[in-house]
Amino acid sequence: MILAQSSESKGVCYVETKNLDGETNLKHKTAEKHLNGKMQRANGDIESVLNGTMVCEQANDQIYKFEGTLYQPITKSRIPMNSDHLLLRGSSLRNTEWVIGFVVYAGHQTKIMMNSTGARFKKSKIDRLTNK
Repeated sequence: MILAQSSESKGVCYVETKNLDGETNLKHKTAEKHLNGKMQRANGDIESVLNGTMVCEQANDQIYKFEGTLYQPITKSRIPMNSDHLLLRGSSLRNTEWVIGFVVYAGHQTKIMMNSTGARFKKSKIDRLTNK
């Protein structure tokens, strides 16, 4: 999900990514400053701010890499997005009441799903020797 606005003043939110990379420290993500400013001035008319087209890279398994651009035809602006603006599936929101954003990857295209591998069966050396 691309972060557009949060309950914090400058569009900052804090996430825990222990389900993704095992790290328990909080990481901060920020809303793009122009997008966050437009959201604050919108007075509840979120659709007018988020009206546009998001062009981003193909879904991949690299959790620390993201590049995209939000094209807004009304204002004819291009807003670049990167991994600092991306909230990943599997991360947990902490110390922030709420966030507003829009989904860029869903289902099997999420980075956590692309990184998941099938379950490996554990076998002892004795099981391997006797199963020959």
